[in-house]
Amino acid sequence: MRTSKPFFSLQTIMTLLVCGVVALSLAVTDILISQKVADNTQQNLADKATTIARIVAHSPLVIEALNGQRAETEVQAFANDIRQITAVEFVVVMDMQGIRKSHPDVNKVGQPFVGGDEGDALKGLEYVSSAKGTLGMSLRAFTPIVTSTGKQVGAVAVGILLNNVNQAVAQSRLKTSSS
Repeated sequence: MRTSKPFFSLQTIMTLLVCGVVALSLAVTDILISQKVADNTQQNLADKATTIARIVAHSPLVIEALNGQRAETEVQAFANDIRQITAVEFVVVMDMQGIRKSHPDVNKVGQPFVGGDEGDALKGLEYVSSAKGTLGMSLRAFTPIVTSTGKQVGAVAVGILLNNVNQAVAQSRLKTSSS
């Protein structure tokens, strides 16, 4: 009686198992690193938007305009300059009723802010949210505008469209994968 020889030798089976474990480990590591890079990229964009919102909220021009000491029309030009310099989609300054004093589309100035996520900013809170506005889904940083006496006169919303956030995340993942 002849015994049949195994299809794979023990050495081949061990080699395949080791290679499989290494490949699985590399795949899991890539997924985890990729997710961390995505989270960091999104956080960096949120930090950028928040910093811009703080700068606008602390601008004497904006504070004086919302406090009635300066023409509100000056806010539009200032906000557009900031938007272009910083490459964000919008810098919207609003009064305490949520009425826009600036917007990338000049026809939207004087109309209520859209998105429904501005309420807490008009109550003095600073935060980041995601909501759909007139330009689409965006990552939005809100900062209250407060006078030197502590009176809140409005809020600033700075936004980056979510498809731009997703593109930045994808580019970060590609850079990490090719490194």
